[in-house]
Amino acid sequence: MTTLLSLIGEQPIPIVLVDRALKPDLHLLAYTARTQRVAQNLNSLLPHAKKLLLQDAYDITSLQEAFAKAYRPGMIFNLTSGTKPMAWAGYGLARQNQATVVYLQSEKKQTRLHRILFSTQGVQQVSETLPSLLKLEDYLAAHGLKPEARLHYSNPQEVALGRFLETHTDQCWDNVKFPAFEIDFLVRRGNQVAVIEAKATRKGKRFAIDQLTTIAGREYLGTYTGRIWAVEKMPGTQLQDLARAYRIEIVVVAIHQAAPGRWRLTPPSQQRLKETLNRVLGSRHP
Repeated sequence: MTTLLSLIGEQPIPIVLVDRALKPDLHLLAYTARTQRVAQNLNSLLPHAKKLLLQDAYDITSLQEAFAKAYRPGMIFNLTSGTKPMAWAGYGLARQNQATVVYLQSEKKQTRLHRILFSTQGVQQVSETLPSLLKLEDYLAAHGLKPEARLHYSNPQEVALGRFLETHTDQCWDNVKFPAFEIDFLVRRGNQVAVIEAKATRKGKRFAIDQLTTIAGREYLGTYTGRIWAVEKMPGTQLQDLARAYRIEIVVVAIHQAAPGRWRLTPPSQQRLKETLNRVLGSRHP
């Protein structure tokens, strides 16, 4: 029986990816009062998970005692999230019992799982790039979100964008409506997800920026979510600077009517959007 113990921080996706990669029989979610909502969402998504409440995320002694009590032979410690004292306490117990430690790296738009193996001969580290392990349904559920509806395209620009995105991503949802907001496009490549707002540029207006920073904020889809603003023309310098500060990629797209009722992105727009998707989601592999 494989038991995985994960330290729960503010972002749930690394926990889901490690779970999908290791397929444990039992997954203990070590959380604090501050991360209770994250743990609850994960517990609902992962039927084999159980919650482990920690009293203090910064008290080494109480953390060591909690982890020692929960420990069982063969346990794997996922130290990707949580506080540094939680990681120190988990690492110390794992090393003492020669248990495996794992850590998920999400830089450069790849998900790599690092394993630290302890033995009497020393410490060994091995790494692997993970395949696609989640869908948009999982991504939303991990954040405690469920769409009210998925609406139809409302204008030719959305039609053209939708047709392009459907063939250049692994998964594309359009006009996703939630109680507090609506997403024009939610797309996924592998394990990377991005929100795309397709709003016309208006002088002095920053609605799309506010929308993207809200949707991809900590309270909703989390900081791992990419942000793209598709516009008909490039906004002014101040809005460009603001978008850059919020890690929002701006891409200018134009459409043309390939045939009656068939709207498509122009070839230059297709190239610009393709390059933007590569930067935000990583290159798409055959």
